[in-house]
Amino acid sequence: MVPQSDYVSSLVHSHFTDFQDVRFLWRTSPTDADLYARAYHFPTLQVGILHGDYSHIDVYRPSRAYHSQIGHAIGIFGGIQVDFLRIGPWALGCDLQNGVGFFTDHYDYDTNRDNEIIGGVATIYVGAALRTSVRLSPQWMLSLSAEFRHFSNGHIIRPNLGTNTLGPSLSVAYDFAPQPKLPSTVGRKANVTDDESSMTSAVTDDEQDVASKNAFRRGIYVDLSAGLSAKSLLEAFMAKPSARTHTYFSFTAMIAPMWRYHRIHASGIQVDYMNARYVSQIRELDDAAHRKGYRYSPHILGVGLRHELFYHHVSLHASFGVYLRHRAGQLSATQEGHFYQTIGLRYSFPFTHDRLFVGYNVKAHHLSKADCMQAMLGWRW
Repeated sequence: MVPQSDYVSSLVHSHFTDFQDVRFLWRTSPTDADLYARAYHFPTLQVGILHGDYSHIDVYRPSRAYHSQIGHAIGIFGGIQVDFLRIGPWALGCDLQNGVGFFTDHYDYDTNRDNEIIGGVATIYVGAALRTSVRLSPQWMLSLSAEFRHFSNGHIIRPNLGTNTLGPSLSVAYDFAPQPKLPSTVGRKANVTDDESSMTSAVTDDEQDVASKNAFRRGIYVDLSAGLSAKSLLEAFMAKPSARTHTYFSFTAMIAPMWRYHRIHASGIQVDYMNARYVSQIRELDDAAHRKGYRYSPHILGVGLRHELFYHHVSLHASFGVYLRHRAGQLSATQEGHFYQTIGLRYSFPFTHDRLFVGYNVKAHHLSKADCMQAMLGWRW
């Protein structure tokens, strides 16, 4: 477990954890005639369940008469494995996972006070890995990965410092049916374009029908979305750590002119707005703590660069932005800075030709400190 700040280091005094997971995999194949799969070098989709053992980690302040516990975590996730280099039976790639996690031990002022890492039972789980694998036979594969795992509730409730773990993992996969040899990502076999014209005349009529369903149009579109942000206040937790923090819901909106220049890639500019009505509560808490000289406004505005990755009706997007207006008191001025980041997952409804979508975002500062969770509904013009 990697402390992401000096404050976490002051609480956590041992760091070793272990994980076990079971995954069910579905491998795409060149015989599927799926142009999205072809663009990702025929990835593997996955769902799984994991167990994380945090019971060996000591969490305490020296002045406390007892040690706090993080306990155990159970996670349920989905994800994708993508090879970006494949030569013969050997491959180098990455894993991306997203899901939910549940902890056996969380913050309690009376009995588990120093566990400011996990504030409640339920969390969001995010996993990423750099993986190298070798196919031992048509039905057996061995992989070695460098894994990153993160659990956090996105500051819906406090405290919530979150867990970040880094470490190696070894996995073995068994396929119920012998798998065909996948094409190499280098050399003449890898020179396949993204256009439908790359499908040769040998492709069957059924495969051409599948390809037509996977069609997309290059060009510029505008992404409009609106929703609710959920956030609790660190100022409130600092003022009264024995009380349960209140969750504030704020209207948020986003507009992003985007250029989709590839089947799986689109880039553009994102403008974010939030009507943060909780700022008035921050002002009261700052005044009570004699934090003077700071500015306050419920209107938060920012602009940033954005990129989105598509796989059929699911997309992953991320942005890096700068605040144009952010006046939320002492902590925002001294700890959050001028920059923010968002990362999110979306599902687009096929019956709208992928124009209507629903998803969620996590907004963060310093690439590590979550600010809020956002549930969004949007439309692509």
